[in-house]
Amino acid sequence: MLKKIVTLAMAAMMAVALVACGNTAAKPTATPEPVDLAAFAEKYVSEQLMPPLLDTNEDMGKQILDTSYAGLSDLDLEQCLPYVSMMSINNTEMVLVQTKNADDVAKVKEIFQARIDNMLNGGTFYPETIEIWQNNAEIVEKGNYVALVVSTDKDAIVEAFNGLFA
Repeated sequence: MLKKIVTLAMAAMMAVALVACGNTAAKPTATPEPVDLAAFAEKYVSEQLMPPLLDTNEDMGKQILDTSYAGLSDLDLEQCLPYVSMMSINNTEMVLVQTKNADDVAKVKEIFQARIDNMLNGGTFYPETIEIWQNNAEIVEKGNYVALVVSTDKDAIVEAFNGLFA
């Protein structure tokens, strides 16, 4: 008789434990909303005199992207918005990217750093442009989102970019 009571008590405890575990697993996890990089960029393209969005569907736009950001068009990206001038005298530039997987974030950052290094080591010959690339270029990463901002107002743009994920 005692064996039956102990067995029933243990079965009841296991049932309660299973129900409790099931309830915690049933809670939905919140997934962050995707960030609309084009909407973010709209403000800075007009206010900061950023170059227009480079049309990478055209041959010239794709060639400029491939020359300025070698390897970027080879990646499978969710969003890629290059605001790149077609002239080497540009003093502002912004490229906003959302990768489809976390592994590509490091690759995008390497590509962005190669662009900065190129501009500082002969990619431009104008002293003002070199100074801007030297003092006002920053790569920012938030999860699968990566931005390169080159602007005398980069601190405000970077702060706003980071604010998208708060």
